[in-house]
Amino acid sequence: MEIFSIDRLATYLAQGGVTMWFIGALSILGVGCALERFWNLRRGRIVPDGLSADIVSLWKSGRLDEVSSLCRTDGSMLSRIVEAMLQYADSTDYAEVKLFAEEKAGRELRLESRKSSMLATAATIAPLLGLFGTVAGLLGAFGTVAAMGEMGDASVLADDIGKALVTTVAGLVVSIPCLFVTGMLKSRLDLYSVLLEEEIADLVNQLFIRKG
Repeated sequence: MEIFSIDRLATYLAQGGVTMWFIGALSILGVGCALERFWNLRRGRIVPDGLSADIVSLWKSGRLDEVSSLCRTDGSMLSRIVEAMLQYADSTDYAEVKLFAEEKAGRELRLESRKSSMLATAATIAPLLGLFGTVAGLLGAFGTVAAMGEMGDASVLADDIGKALVTTVAGLVVSIPCLFVTGMLKSRLDLYSVLLEEEIADLVNQLFIRKG
C-alpha cells in the first residue's frame, strides 16, 4: 500500500519534525529492551529442568564443592539461590533456611522486574511525545491562520496538520506494542515466580527437613 511506501514514510518523518526522532529513539529502546527481556526470561535462565534433581543428588552425597561448581556453571536464578544456601549446609533450622531462600528469590525476582522498567517507560513517554507533536502542529496551524487573516487556501495548513496527526500515530504505534510486551513479560515473570517458589520449597524439604 502507498501509505507504507518508503517515500511516504520519509514524508511522514519530515512532517513530524524533531519529535519523530525522539519517538524513533524510544522505539529502538523498546525493541532492544524487549529482545533482552525475552532472551533472559526463559525457563532455562530462571528454573532449568533437571537442575534440582542434580543438586539433590550431589548434596545428599556430600559433594558440596560440586554443587557450588554446578551452580556457577549453570548461572540460572535457581542456581544462584542454591549457591547462597550453601552457607546453611550444616544448619538444622529448616524455617531459617526456607526464609533465607525465599528472601533471596524475592530479591532476584524484583531485580528482573526492574529490568523491564525501560520498556514501560517507552510505552508511557511515546504517546506523550505524540501529544506534544500534536499540540505543536495545531499551534503552527493557528499561527498560520492568524498570519493570513483567514483560512484562504487550506493547503497552506497541510504541513502543520500533518505534523499534528503523524506524531500522534507514531506515538501510539510505539506505545501499544510496548504495553503489550510489558504485559506478556509480567505474566511470564509471575509464572516463573510460582515455579521458583515450588522448586525452592521442594529443595529445602529434601535437603534440610530431615535435620529438623
